[in-house]
Amino acid sequence: MNSLYKKVLAKITPSKKELLAEKKLVEEIRAKIAKIEGKHSHLEWCGSSARGTHLAGDKDLDLFIMFDKQLPESELEVEGLRIAKSIFRGHTWEMAYSQHPYIRGVIKGFEVEIVPSYIVSNGSEKQSAVDRTPFHNKYLLEKYKNGQREDARLLKQFLKGINAYGADLKNCALPGYGVELLIIEYGNFENAVKAISKMKLGHILDFESGKERAKELFKDNNYPLIIIDPVDANRNVASALSLTQFERMVFAAQLFLKNPHEKFFFQKATRTMNKEKVKQMLTKKEMLAIVGNFPKKMLPDIIWGQLRRFEKKCCTYLHEKDFLVLRSELWSNEKKVILLLELETLILQKAKRVIGPMASDSENCKRFLEKKRKILSGPRVENGRIVIEIEREETNSRKVLAEFIKAEKKDDKKAIQIMLSRSKILSEANIIAEYKGEFAQMLSNYLEGKEIFE
Repeated sequence: MNSLYKKVLAKITPSKKELLAEKKLVEEIRAKIAKIEGKHSHLEWCGSSARGTHLAGDKDLDLFIMFDKQLPESELEVEGLRIAKSIFRGHTWEMAYSQHPYIRGVIKGFEVEIVPSYIVSNGSEKQSAVDRTPFHNKYLLEKYKNGQREDARLLKQFLKGINAYGADLKNCALPGYGVELLIIEYGNFENAVKAISKMKLGHILDFESGKERAKELFKDNNYPLIIIDPVDANRNVASALSLTQFERMVFAAQLFLKNPHEKFFFQKATRTMNKEKVKQMLTKKEMLAIVGNFPKKMLPDIIWGQLRRFEKKCCTYLHEKDFLVLRSELWSNEKKVILLLELETLILQKAKRVIGPMASDSENCKRFLEKKRKILSGPRVENGRIVIEIEREETNSRKVLAEFIKAEKKDDKKAIQIMLSRSKILSEANIIAEYKGEFAQMLSNYLEGKEIFE
């Protein structure tokens, strides 16, 4: 195990050159901000790079311009943007939005975010969501012991290798902060993986507030995992973790402990099936897809949040029209968006069986039979209930999907409007026509149907 960890760490630990370059850039920005006149106090460097727990090649720098908490929010925004824009002068940047606007861009190859934040005495006193971030940094730096930073890197890479890392709405998994809290709680990588392998739904990881309080606070949320933020006891650090990603973590941890292997840390190159094999496999399935444009100049989390909502609504709509969706998958290369839909059947029969109340329930039977609909067969009694067969309005899944898309084009969600503006419904033959590049890799994985670490 130790030789495996050393091998992985050699690949994922940033080089001295990388570390010096990022530190130099942060100090340059800090010095520039200190010379700018304004209502700000100082700059704080946060995130995994500030703690020394980031992975090789990670070029993210999270910088916070700190302001007195008495400053009105409108002034915080104006001052924060003014100072950040002066730092990005001559570099590529864009305005992004969290609770309030901030600037992000690229400086010397690093992806830099400069965010205005209030100086508060603790995380629960925050005036905006970003105010707790400096306390996350402080908490972890105080808790880390020798070697634990390497363990944090190992656990991050492990989750990254099994596609269960990142709290963004594309991945719906654990954020880096949550991963580091697991190391603080369990001591090292191996103990953390053992703990994950034994987790059950609703597992609570508590640092300060008490499990009973956590159970009460989050009882209506159905979170698969609850990690109480030691900086803000009213927050679940693992709130973005989906049920699928939770179970994937547990499953992968169990397999890893039985057979530790480098494949859990680094995804093997995707084997793309040849087109003929894909055609053969698609003939054994009932599939449709929607292809559209990927929205530009919007925060990825906003885009993916709206796309996930669209996927769920689409599956629900098809189900309401009696088309059972066996499986769905969203894919994007940041240019196109494709929603794959695998149905039980593409065409339904015209007659639909409807089961009514018990035959002895005269009042409800009367109401059931008085509803306006074209009865093809019945009423009759089966297993004690009134049964009729009525005529379906639509039996073609493609037409039902077209109706849904037409209605969704009027959605007020901008990402959906852009995605559907030139969208098309793809049949199996059309899906094959899209079979190239990254989509070919995704469809190969989809059809193979195995977890990447198996």
